[in-house]
Amino acid sequence: MRPILKSGKAEAAGDPESDPGLRAILNGTEIPTAYKIGYILNFYREPSFRAIEMEFGLTRPEIVILLALDFRDGITASEFCEFSGHLKAGVSRAVIALERKRLIRRRTDAADNRRQQLFLTDAGRTLYGRYIPALRAREEAMLACLSSTDRRHFNRLLDKLAAHVPHWGSLSEL
Repeated sequence: MRPILKSGKAEAAGDPESDPGLRAILNGTEIPTAYKIGYILNFYREPSFRAIEMEFGLTRPEIVILLALDFRDGITASEFCEFSGHLKAGVSRAVIALERKRLIRRRTDAADNRRQQLFLTDAGRTLYGRYIPALRAREEAMLACLSSTDRRHFNRLLDKLAAHVPHWGSLSEL
C-alpha cells in the first residue's frame, strides 16, 4: 500500500507540504488529528501485519497478544482487553488459536481459580523473535524524518495522549 500522491513519488509521503492533494486530505477532514494518526498507523501496521500473517500464519489479534506477553507474561485475556481496547470475542478466539499453535499456555491464577493467566511458550518467544526485528525496522523507517529532539518531544506527547485515554476512550457518543 502506498500513499496517493499527486506527484506519484513515494518519497513525498514524509512531507505533506510537497503534495498539496495529500495536505488537503490530511488537514481537510473534520477530525484532522485522528485522521493523521490513522493514516500513519495504517501505513505502519497494514503492510507489517499482512507480512506476518502470510509468513507466520498469525492473525492480527494473535500478533498483538504476543507483543503484550513478551512485555508482560502472566496477564489475563480480560486484562489484555482492558489495556488494548480489543474486543473480548476476538481476543478469546486469538487466545484459543495461540494455545492450539502451542505459542502460549494458560495457567490458573493461584489467587483466583476463575482467572487464566497467559504465558509465552518457548516456541511463542522464538516466533516473536523472528518477526519483531521487521516491526522495529519499520518503526525506525517511520520515525527517520524526526531528529532525536523531535522524537523525545513526540514520545512525550504520545505518553500524554496515552495517559488521557481513560478519560475519553470508553465514551460511546456514536
